[in-house]
Amino acid sequence: MAGPADDKPNAPTATPKGMVRPPAREPTSVRPPAKPGPKTLIGSTISERYKIERLLGEGGMGAVYQAEHTLMRKRMAIKVLHPEMTRLPEVVARFEREAMAAAHIDHPHVVTATDFGKLEDGSFFLALEFVEGKSLREVIALGRLELGRALHVGRQIAAALSRAHALKIVHRDLKPENVMLVERDGDPDFVKVLDFGIAKVQIGELTAGDVSQAGPGQPVLTQAGMVYGTPEYMAPEQALGQPVDARADLYALGCIIYEMLCGVRPFDAESKVALLGMQVTAPVPAMATKAPDANIPPEVEALVKRLLAKEASERLGDARELIDGITSVMGQLAAAGRIDAGYAPPPASRLGTNPGIASDYGRPAPDLSALSSAANAPSSMSPTTAEGFLAGKAWIIAAGGGLIGILVLVATILIVLKGGDSTVDSEAGVTAREDAGAALVPPPPSTDEKIRDAIDQIDKRNYGSGIAALEGLGPEAQGREDVHRALFTAYGKTGRPADAMREVGLMMKANAELDLLAENNIVIRTEVRNMAILEGQPSANKAAVEEAWSLLHGGLGAVGLDDLYEIAYGHSGMLPGYQKARERAQREVLKAARSKMSSALAVTVDLHAAGENCGAIKGLLERAADKGDERTMAVLRSLTAPRLHGGGWKKQDSLGCIHEGSLNRAIGDLDARLRKK
Repeated sequence: MAGPADDKPNAPTATPKGMVRPPAREPTSVRPPAKPGPKTLIGSTISERYKIERLLGEGGMGAVYQAEHTLMRKRMAIKVLHPEMTRLPEVVARFEREAMAAAHIDHPHVVTATDFGKLEDGSFFLALEFVEGKSLREVIALGRLELGRALHVGRQIAAALSRAHALKIVHRDLKPENVMLVERDGDPDFVKVLDFGIAKVQIGELTAGDVSQAGPGQPVLTQAGMVYGTPEYMAPEQALGQPVDARADLYALGCIIYEMLCGVRPFDAESKVALLGMQVTAPVPAMATKAPDANIPPEVEALVKRLLAKEASERLGDARELIDGITSVMGQLAAAGRIDAGYAPPPASRLGTNPGIASDYGRPAPDLSALSSAANAPSSMSPTTAEGFLAGKAWIIAAGGGLIGILVLVATILIVLKGGDSTVDSEAGVTAREDAGAALVPPPPSTDEKIRDAIDQIDKRNYGSGIAALEGLGPEAQGREDVHRALFTAYGKTGRPADAMREVGLMMKANAELDLLAENNIVIRTEVRNMAILEGQPSANKAAVEEAWSLLHGGLGAVGLDDLYEIAYGHSGMLPGYQKARERAQREVLKAARSKMSSALAVTVDLHAAGENCGAIKGLLERAADKGDERTMAVLRSLTAPRLHGGGWKKQDSLGCIHEGSLNRAIGDLDARLRKK
């Protein structure tokens, strides 16, 4: 199992292989009993089911072993807490929280915990999924990653974070060492995130309570060297010792994506104190200054810089928004030939329905030919074994088919020749000829069967056949979400964007409760937003663009208005070449009905509409503090600077009525409320 065995970034390592550590000098009269080493567990069976095979790594907190589950014959990774660590309640509590977090996240991109227990010597163990591959740290050490590959890896990490954050679990120590790349279903870069949910104590959180809880002579928890985050990936608020939330993980992921693309981190210094200071105050270096020949697209750099914003409120709202952003950018880059088309976002039909489950995003189709047949298994066959068996017996199938055809032909001839002798079954009331006809002529397929067959054609990328079948059904296929979803995909893939946008509206009418925040619906929002931002582009399909704006303005409900605001004042409208879309979105969102918006968006838009009308702004402050979100916070912070008008010494602050303290109070109240989420 790859990945660090210890939670401390600079934990003491074991003696290098081939070197002998000189024994410590001790008084001969007082020699403590020898402490069991990590290798003493090798060969033993713990908890009556895990046979320890070899040591994978050791650190100050514990050791990680490769083991075999003796009943299931399955490889596992067993993390064992050093016995002396069990005397520290804080350490044991963190170990338990790691176990609970890893067990409950249950996501393909997170290493899963399956068991937790206590050994006879009092130490605790954690049974984890065994993964074998390379850490992202090892991969980056070989050189910076190609653009599509880096975004592919980043999106999978974001998917893991999205699932964890939904469970109120914050990683707090996300870094390349804690990300594994393994081979899975033909994807050599399938992500597995390690060490989720460890409750690290941030710098500045080491209160007197920690010290007072330590008994006489007992080392303070901080001195055990296991409570710090990693300064190279630490969010500013974490470095300052402030409470952190999921946005600290997004900052760390921004550092990782920056490093994958440039080969170096955005901030580095020999002194950890200086490094933390850079995280808090230094502007993010342009990627061209770190990797002049990397040729990183501006939209990618803009996305990474958004993640690395100093203020948490100025970063993306959550990991789902990041997934959405990466998906959108990758679609554009694939269409422009900037990245391999294999990394392009998948059609909606290939996305999983569980928001916690990753899609087949960017993953090549598995090579089934590499699967081996099960040896000596005459009573059962895997699909691959069966395929090989049938291929080897093709002549038997052909002969059998021919024989059946001959028998059917003979039976038909006999029925025809003996047509006049058909007898009536007095109980069934049908003739033998009618029985034969019924057996030979199957009933016509139902509408549901026709729709299923057509959608199956679209799923198999036979878009023309699927479209023709669904359009041929006419009114019978109208008003069904599955039909409109399939047509949305097919039209989008066959150069009919206006029809695709119309199908989104029909999909929403068919299912008014459609959850556009779910993972499987991200592609819908992405396509609508990508179409809308083509406003004013000469090559854009104008009908499709208008349909998209209509959807954002009301057809997609509150979520569409959120996306409209994002174009107006967020990342999408800031992309080069989309100024007209930004300007239109700002006009549209101000005209939109507040009753259709979330309460947070409504007050944010009202603040924009107030402009520099100090009285109007002041009247909104209480509502902003009570109902606002991160977007509201960004607007409030933009109002803190004086707006001076007039000449000479007579200049007056047009926002003076809120600069007397009411604005700062509203910002403080809103910040406190957001931190409680």
